[in-house]
Amino acid sequence: MTFPDAILNYLQADFVRRRRPFCFLIDAEYRLRGFWGDAELHGFEELVTGENMLDRAPYILGHLGTTLDVLPFVTTASGGTVEVHILPGDACFHVVLMDSKTEHDFHQQRQQTANELRLLHTSQQTLIQQQRALIGELVEAKAELDHRRREAERTNASKSQFIAMMSHEFRTPLSSIINYADLALAKDTSVDNIRKSAEAIARASRHMNRLVDTVLDEAQLEAGRITLHERAFSLVALFDDIAAIMAPLAAEKGLSFGIYMNSDIPAHLLADDVCLRQILINLLGNAVKFTETGGVRLDVEWKQDQLSARVSDTGPGIAAVDQERIFQAFERAGDASRTNIPGAGLGLSLSLRLARLMRGDIELSSAPGEGCSVNLMVPALLHPDSVDEESALPEPDAEYRALRPATILLCDDDEDLLALAEYYLVRAGYGLLLARDGEEAVEKALAYHPDLVLMDINTPRLTGSAAAARLRAKGFAAPIIALTASDVRKLNSRDFTSSLRKPIQMPRLLAQIQSHV
Repeated sequence: MTFPDAILNYLQADFVRRRRPFCFLIDAEYRLRGFWGDAELHGFEELVTGENMLDRAPYILGHLGTTLDVLPFVTTASGGTVEVHILPGDACFHVVLMDSKTEHDFHQQRQQTANELRLLHTSQQTLIQQQRALIGELVEAKAELDHRRREAERTNASKSQFIAMMSHEFRTPLSSIINYADLALAKDTSVDNIRKSAEAIARASRHMNRLVDTVLDEAQLEAGRITLHERAFSLVALFDDIAAIMAPLAAEKGLSFGIYMNSDIPAHLLADDVCLRQILINLLGNAVKFTETGGVRLDVEWKQDQLSARVSDTGPGIAAVDQERIFQAFERAGDASRTNIPGAGLGLSLSLRLARLMRGDIELSSAPGEGCSVNLMVPALLHPDSVDEESALPEPDAEYRALRPATILLCDDDEDLLALAEYYLVRAGYGLLLARDGEEAVEKALAYHPDLVLMDINTPRLTGSAAAARLRAKGFAAPIIALTASDVRKLNSRDFTSSLRKPIQMPRLLAQIQSHV
């Protein structure tokens, strides 16, 4: 490409004015052979041909190679920040210094913002973002199930019941997340309370994540029933999570709440902890919901390879005539169905079916005015090994950092996800372009040619799938990774290099980027 001399002169003058370059020539022994530009501006006063430049520019040590080497941010003797380019020549090396104070200040400002975000808001915002992603995934799942139910409503009434059941399941952990988020956002909340709230939100979010996986994973959902997935897990961690979810709900009603474990309780069991968690949260949620004064407690025992968990409350109790009926779907005791207490009457029905799926059972003991006691009994196997508990937001390891300079284009309309991804990707060493809809993503991809595109499928103006197809049609060849909460099999493999299922764990995202860049 050839420009007119006037344009070339203008561009050269503008570059020199902004970058204020200085160049010196050295041999392989670092001896000065010549220099050009304003030496004093970069701290090179009174240069003498033949002197060893390592004393003045120690940062060039070890960088005299056979290919161009670029040092992005170097502090000079005069206190300035420069970008250093070392160009190999015929037995000599040109070292070019260009002022990069503006870029450095911008980088520092972004880094400071990222650090402040991590110290003050990252944990909270990250977990809230996960909650939003999970809710979005649930909405998509419910919409799809609603559509199927309407098509076969007269022949398959169980679909509507299943949707209502999932809505019931999400209400309890979602209430816990909302309460802890409100506590963390209160003006007078201490740092310690913010951290505790974030940990509780993490636990509730992980529970919701497991529920979403149960709904959407077709391998776990066959003919409208959930299959067991047994694994080793920590009982103490499980009950800690349950306490973190239920305690604020009880406190909101002024009820006492406690979990009491027998000294013989094993450290780890081999069972389906997701089903066990669902059952206990259902039983405790019902106890808190229908108890107005007094308290709710959970007593846990281990006898003869069987876990016994008894939920007791000081509520109104249940009449004998109602005790069998309330284990049926959509049934509630006495006049409860005519009160303003929320719920679809699915908690006990779901709990009983899950308990029997785990080869266990549930027993109810109650009388009007004497509270209620529900005993869950499930068989399980002892597991002697320790179990590593999963982390809500694992810290990315050094292995996920960028192996070479690369620019990533991220398209998503969720501001929280954009902020979180910006923090992680920039910290990992990538350049980042942001787009908030499909149209903007196409424009920026064609204009700036990023090394990789992260494309949310559900975006405004132009969907992610349509945006990817348009880019491929225009010859865009870089990898495009789909970010979706839907079935990845519906994606066009010709347009997308690979896909990630929401909610996205950042280490997994960084590993995907590293494998393609």
